[in-house]
Amino acid sequence: MCGIAAIFGEVNNKEEKLKASLSKITHRGEYSFEYKVFDHAALGANRLAIVDEKLGMQPQQDKNGDIFAIQSGEIFNFVNLAQKLQSLGHTLRTHNDTEVLVHLWKEYKEKTVLKLDSEMFAFVIYDKKSNEIFVARDRIGVKPLYYAFDEHKNFYLASEMKALVCLEDVKKIHEFPPGHYFYKNKFVRYFGSTTIDNKNAEEKTVQKIIEESVAKRVQTDLPIAVFLSGGVDSSLIMELATRLHRNVTALILGKTDSPDYISAVRLCKEKQWKYRVIEPKINYEHELANIVYFVETYDPNIVRHSFANDIISKFAHRLGFKIVLTGEGADEIFAGYNEFLDINKSKINLGCKMLLESMSRGNLMRIDKMAMRYTVETRCPFFDQKLVDIAMPLDSSQKVGEYNGKQYTKLILRKIALKYLPEYIALRDKFAFANGAGMNIGMNYKRGDGVLSEIAARKISDSTFVEIQRDYSEYKLETKEEVMLFDYYRSFGYDKFIEGKERLIVKDTLYTI
Repeated sequence: MCGIAAIFGEVNNKEEKLKASLSKITHRGEYSFEYKVFDHAALGANRLAIVDEKLGMQPQQDKNGDIFAIQSGEIFNFVNLAQKLQSLGHTLRTHNDTEVLVHLWKEYKEKTVLKLDSEMFAFVIYDKKSNEIFVARDRIGVKPLYYAFDEHKNFYLASEMKALVCLEDVKKIHEFPPGHYFYKNKFVRYFGSTTIDNKNAEEKTVQKIIEESVAKRVQTDLPIAVFLSGGVDSSLIMELATRLHRNVTALILGKTDSPDYISAVRLCKEKQWKYRVIEPKINYEHELANIVYFVETYDPNIVRHSFANDIISKFAHRLGFKIVLTGEGADEIFAGYNEFLDINKSKINLGCKMLLESMSRGNLMRIDKMAMRYTVETRCPFFDQKLVDIAMPLDSSQKVGEYNGKQYTKLILRKIALKYLPEYIALRDKFAFANGAGMNIGMNYKRGDGVLSEIAARKISDSTFVEIQRDYSEYKLETKEEVMLFDYYRSFGYDKFIEGKERLIVKDTLYTI
């Protein structure tokens, strides 16, 4: 995992500024301020040690001390890549995926990104001799990465906005675009837009890829947790994980009368799985500023559900887990939201595409940043590259259709799940995570429901509402809840984020297509 930061150019006090950036994201690693400063660059990381704890310090480098790499994320095929590199004459000193990036760069240059089997990476490679920079982010944007240029064209990078906002010379921050690399002062797309073609695929083929995607993410001696809601997605992940790893624990968030608690606990007892439960007891108003600070958005859809991720991630950390599997992604690639039932079948894959491509600034940041607040790595098997590639173009009839006289979303996934799970889980209706746990966050912020809307009605006067709407008209703020969240957002300096002016595409947007 890790939190990374880098500075390139003729910057005064590079070490001081790099450490200032890293100080804002110490929560992303157990080992803070691993860094190196050069004449024209500075690279650093706060490292969460998952692979090769003793020798995995960053930056990693080649034996000559010419090429250096920092990375956030995991490269799941790094062992095979290391063996290939060794057969080509490379000497590796560690059992670490970041070192593999150094040698991949020496062998393949910008084609390095095409060798990686991972849905979750952001990395920087620096060649000291040539002063070359190579930066890449994963295809969908599972791992966060931001960049900025100052007025002298110096280049800054960091895992979170707060690590750039703190630098006085940085006036505008941008999202490093998913599926791109930066090389020779240009952004290059290495992964094209996700397809919307309608293709049939055999159920057993999809099943095999799902099994493989879980298997990759449990290849560790560390204990593993699963965020278990009792829905089909997380339950299938839990079932497969327990078959592939000897020490898996379900973590359940829910009030004792909530749908998630009832379904998840029942399943754990029937399957004799280890499980732990945390109730969502929270002072929303007291925690609100912290949530916005860590998730780095003012979008009510993301903030509302971040409370649930925050509680259960803190619980995972308290129990000592470094790695947690989640069921995120199934609703986007298999059309799992209830809204898919009400749109034209010919538009289902377009809806999946729209949702998936907007996740890098929305739900993916909720998952990553709320977990990394507590130094917990989340792994999302449904975002596996092979799985996304086969699921996205599936014929709409395999995603939404009838089963036993009832219309279901993510139909093919439910049919696969029936091979592993009881019907009350595989065919269970969709509940959003926080709502299913019994949290009072509401269902639609535009209707003014939920506890955050109630807080906003007290905190934001009519005159303040009109004033902020007028002064920040480019953000298209429509409700007092949005204005309240935006007020926190700008107080942290996040209004430097240029792409933040673009509103997110969320499941409610499906009705517009």
